[in-house]
Amino acid sequence: MKELTVTPHIGIGPLKLGMSPEQILKAINIVIEALSIPNSDDIDISERKEEDGFTLRYIGNSFFFMVIYQNNKAVEISVNHEITKYASVTLYEKEIFSTSAEELVNYLSTISPCTYDLDDILLSTNYEFTDIGVRLWRELAFHEKLLFDKTYMNDMSQIIDEMYRYLYFELVAVK
Repeated sequence: MKELTVTPHIGIGPLKLGMSPEQILKAINIVIEALSIPNSDDIDISERKEEDGFTLRYIGNSFFFMVIYQNNKAVEISVNHEITKYASVTLYEKEIFSTSAEELVNYLSTISPCTYDLDDILLSTNYEFTDIGVRLWRELAFHEKLLFDKTYMNDMSQIIDEMYRYLYFELVAVK
């Protein structure tokens, strides 16, 4: 399988921090060609204005890149898990989207301090590793310890099987 490498403080594959929107779009097209992603002729680009810049979302059939720009230069580049249909996404030789969130956070915490959004590190959704400029995100948090919480199990009994997907991250970003 092909690989898309996350390089701390540099970028994701050919998408590099400091690039302009035009350069990022060219780099995305390089990824599409290198990974042989079918039906990617039309990339939907949506923009959200920010106080100090803007965010562009590049959406194709089988991928999603999000880039935050300041002064027309990329300051954060993200890719979501959908691209794993065509390539593994790695950071320090760990496959980001197929390594459990708990294992990945524990591993990266040995390299860089980590901040997270909730009191419980295991049930957080956003993790930032400041020394390496990497952010990991998942829509919802799930940890197997919740299976022992009776209230949680009663509330979630209908969708518990679906929750297992939240043992893994859905997005990685480089700053």
